Amino acid sequence: MSGHPPTAFLYQEHVNELFRQFQQTGDTETAALGMAIDGGEVFHVYLTEPRIHFSGQPCRATVRLHRGPAVREAEIPAGVRLVVDIGITGDDLTARGRIVLDAGGTREIDVKFVPVQGEMYVRAKGLVPTAALARKSVAVVGLGSGGSAIAVALAQSGIGRMVLVDRDRIEVGNVARHACGIGDLGRRKTNAVRDLVLGKNPDLDVVTADLDVVEDVPALQQAVDGVDLLVAATDSDRSRFMLNQYALDLRIPTVFGRVLSRACGGEVLRVRPFDGPCLACVYTTQFLAQRPREYSRLSEAREEAQAYVDPGDLEQQIQVGLASDIAPVANFMVKLALVELSRGAGGGLDSLDEDLRADFYVWANRREGVYASWPQMGFEFTKPAVLRWYGANVGRRADCGACHVPDPASVPDAAGFFG
Repeated sequence: MSGHPPTAFLYQEHVNELFRQFQQTGDTETAALGMAIDGGEVFHVYLTEPRIHFSGQPCRATVRLHRGPAVREAEIPAGVRLVVDIGITGDDLTARGRIVLDAGGTREIDVKFVPVQGEMYVRAKGLVPTAALARKSVAVVGLGSGGSAIAVALAQSGIGRMVLVDRDRIEVGNVARHACGIGDLGRRKTNAVRDLVLGKNPDLDVVTADLDVVEDVPALQQAVDGVDLLVAATDSDRSRFMLNQYALDLRIPTVFGRVLSRACGGEVLRVRPFDGPCLACVYTTQFLAQRPREYSRLSEAREEAQAYVDPGDLEQQIQVGLASDIAPVANFMVKLALVELSRGAGGGLDSLDEDLRADFYVWANRREGVYASWPQMGFEFTKPAVLRWYGANVGRRADCGACHVPDPASVPDAAGFFG
């Protein structure tokens, strides 16, 4: 152990609850869970069941509140390794911590309170309207390599409520590109990503829904009812068109994203229902045939392929791209989502809303596939090149079977798509 004293961290919200008990009963003592990290240099102390996926070596801890300064040498209960004494004198609060050493005796430790709500997003103030985002609700549908990263980034921005939707579990093949790690193998993606986002934003209200968006439409409707924005990060075109119809029926702004085969590039589409193109306006049958997407598993590729398609051709569409190939698409989807959620609330993203006038954007990671004919980047900036975003001037199609109606106001708030 280093010469610097160890530090124990307690959540201010937990201490506040203990203080309310102290006001009613006087001196208060409660058992707590201590987690020793880095050989005992750091302790995280929990007074209630942790909402986050914690780590470290567990140990018994005790937290005590009493009147007067936190200096008294009270006896440490048997079997307890860590004690935090909190003294209250008028409006002043002092804290003193001690740990029991393996060789006998005790050692003083520093105690710090974590004011999660007050300081978590202090470095985002002025750039994003944190108060407004705390009142927003987002559904992230599809928690693969892109969706998991998007969920974490939105949690970091201070979103107040998040719905996580996916049907799968973490597999070995996911880990290299997924936000979750090897320790999450076998877990439902919804639960694993929930722990990630709560680790970034402990005050986030998280709802999980383990469902297939194509097969479980009523459950999907119930899960995402009332959200301010949909983020469609699913793997299949069938699921994306399903979410597109849902967005139109309930007039929910939606951000779609997909990575092309071999992750040679990607595309992002913002759908503002009846105020721009929908997914069906852009992704016509001809367009999809020209820009094949990648699949997470061979089974998914087979679900959407024609019966006569050779399995070898399908295997070429299975994901082989790097995490760095997916990151630009996920990051841009986050940016569009934050701009959409912040509209009219003020903040540093107002100018970005003016810049992002297009609804459809393309990105090339490499001169491959549909981008094979693009010129080398070199020093040019007037021609298409890799590693740059381009907004495409795509509008609504008059013959679109999904969003073309004589008068958008005539579309009921909950159209017949969900019965």
